[in-house]
Amino acid sequence: MEPFRLLHPDLVPQRRESLQHAASMLVQMGLDDTVLSASPVHQRLARVVLASSGVIEWTPGYWVQDPELDERFGVVRVGGDRGGVFLSGVLIAYLDVLENAARMGTSIPEDSWRTLLWAPTALFDHVLRRPQVGMTVVTPGCGTENLPFERTQAGQRLYLALMQAVRFAVSGVVRAQDDGPLAEDCVTLATACLRAAAVALAFAADVPGHAPQPVFEIAEHRYLWQVISEVRAAVPRARFEQFAAALRGLNDVYTACPLLVSGG
Repeated sequence: MEPFRLLHPDLVPQRRESLQHAASMLVQMGLDDTVLSASPVHQRLARVVLASSGVIEWTPGYWVQDPELDERFGVVRVGGDRGGVFLSGVLIAYLDVLENAARMGTSIPEDSWRTLLWAPTALFDHVLRRPQVGMTVVTPGCGTENLPFERTQAGQRLYLALMQAVRFAVSGVVRAQDDGPLAEDCVTLATACLRAAAVALAFAADVPGHAPQPVFEIAEHRYLWQVISEVRAAVPRARFEQFAAALRGLNDVYTACPLLVSGG
């Protein structure tokens, strides 16, 4: 696969308004979350367009403290149009997972697959303040190709992109101040993305006959533990418990695989 562009952790947007222009542009181009239910030909074309510097402006030259994780999965840290890089990265990661699942098949259960695919719809609903009308169910393919490296890379890249989405949503909770409905909306999005991130890791490990790859603790995960008390104080108890359960679910994935610590 070609290099996968992600924002440096410090550049992840923190407010819904900072994503609205990019999201609106992608909707106008037919490159929003609905592309994930399009035909394979349309999806391949969409990926080419989303990865083009003519559509999303980006600037290279950003590094994390410990680049081992990025080097392992072909990640390049960039700046530029933060909203465009952020949203296009999420969509590209999903398109790669869908293509790999179509070619290789997957043993991920149907409910988990729906959980994985709900997150991008929830993200665009939140950013554009769209009414939640559900999602188009996309079933994974049943191919039989043997693509273990591509499977692991696609799943790990999606995990990284979703964890940035979690950081964006949790930042919204922290910054909501006295806006209770906004804080609830943000923590609901964070919960959906955490659940999807756990499935992405499971997808990355869904390679018969191969030992699980190490799971890296990343900057976004550490950020969540730093602000968890602020999240608890900002949202109703039931919403927080859902968020905490999703975070524990991700920790369960960590404990099921070798855990390595990466700087961010």
